[in-house]
Amino acid sequence: MSTNQGRVLIVGRSTAVLLDAVALLRGRGYAANASNQFDQLLTDYDFGSVDLVVFGGMVPPEKKERLQEQILAVNPHVTFLPGLGGVAPLLAAQIEQFFCAVTPEFSYDATSRVLHVTTDTVAKVAVQGIWGTFVPPEPVGHEISVFEAELDAGRHAIPIPPVVPSESSFVAVRVGDGVAVRQIGATPQAVRALTPGSLPVPEPISTRLPWM
Repeated sequence: MSTNQGRVLIVGRSTAVLLDAVALLRGRGYAANASNQFDQLLTDYDFGSVDLVVFGGMVPPEKKERLQEQILAVNPHVTFLPGLGGVAPLLAAQIEQFFCAVTPEFSYDATSRVLHVTTDTVAKVAVQGIWGTFVPPEPVGHEISVFEAELDAGRHAIPIPPVVPSESSFVAVRVGDGVAVRQIGATPQAVRALTPGSLPVPEPISTRLPWM
């Protein structure tokens, strides 16, 4: 396992998603923690040691704004990133992309459901399909390996299989050490309309694993 220097705090709602995302990131060498205890963040964590704070969509906007102000007062160099969705593999891939020196180039044709990936040299290319389903009270994440092979330099067409749904879906494209994430299936209105107050209070969690 390679050791990366990125120190990440994920702030969200779902206990299971937060714990799974932390496990994935730590397995990939990132120093990650997570919390759904919004009012205790400044007490629980030393933000002088944090590079990136990811806010989930279930963090109320006014609370997120206040936390950003408080965190910046401690560490003006920290970066804030909105999470793309409440799915652990998606959050992990999005954070990997943030720390990548170079991100892969690709486009997506929604009509034909084909990715077009461009490689400058011979490179290992992997495509992961990621999507979420909402099973109250928690989101459930799914992932599948769509493609993995070494490709020559050029533009390559990679079809997305039917198992990856046309709603609430994403792809993570890896070319060499680079990662890029993109949404390919729109989020349904019923999911976008969810608010923190419409869901049960989750089990509290604030991981305090060492910043490696």
